Amino acid sequence: MKRILSVFFVLLLQPIAAYSYDAYIDGIYYYFSGNEAAVTHNEYYYNSYSGNVVIPTSVTYNKKTYSVTIIGERAFNGCRGLTSVTIPNSVTTIGSAAFWECSSLTSITIPEGVTSINVNAFWDCTCLTSIEVEEGNPKYDSRNNCNAIIETLSNTLFIGCKSSSIPNSVTSIGNSAFSWCSGLTSVTIPNSVTSIGNSAFFSSSRLTSVTIPTSVTSIGIRAFDSC
Repeated sequence: MKRILSVFFVLLLQPIAAYSYDAYIDGIYYYFSGNEAAVTHNEYYYNSYSGNVVIPTSVTYNKKTYSVTIIGERAFNGCRGLTSVTIPNSVTTIGSAAFWECSSLTSITIPEGVTSINVNAFWDCTCLTSIEVEEGNPKYDSRNNCNAIIETLSNTLFIGCKSSSIPNSVTSIGNSAFSWCSGLTSVTIPNSVTSIGNSAFFSSSRLTSVTIPTSVTSIGIRAFDSC
């Protein structure tokens, strides 16, 4: 009994949890690594952001200046009041579930500096109708005003939204490209496409019409599951 009580008191002396950020500056949460800063969230406040958020290229904290290079995992997850976000060219990475369930977000512009985007970054953004990749981006594009993100080298559409159109130059629809795209009601796949990835349209619950051409020779597992 004495040993159990000792363990209990030791646990009481331990910190309950650490905050998920290092600083809160001008309405944005950050954590720091080296000379770089990542946008993050307050784990005790689910809806950390709302309205219009402008991410700066750099922030200064404790007399040190950090370049803002990352939008971190779940940074804006569940921020249903977020209406717009401006991403600076200093950002290179958009992490997992970064904007998941941002149901008031209508448009997003990916600057030319971004070279890594997690496939689920914009899942369940039900009002998202405009996706644009700035010209000059070495990895991604949104050719023909398609309202989607395409991996330029592989011609793979890997992130779409409810208003996306698939250009004739696209050869594959990537894994989970339209997953949780609940606003998507119909999709026409052009003859240039030969493969549809795993879970490509998973849980696109309002999807009622799909046109698949004979050029498609491979459809991944659960591609249309829960539609």
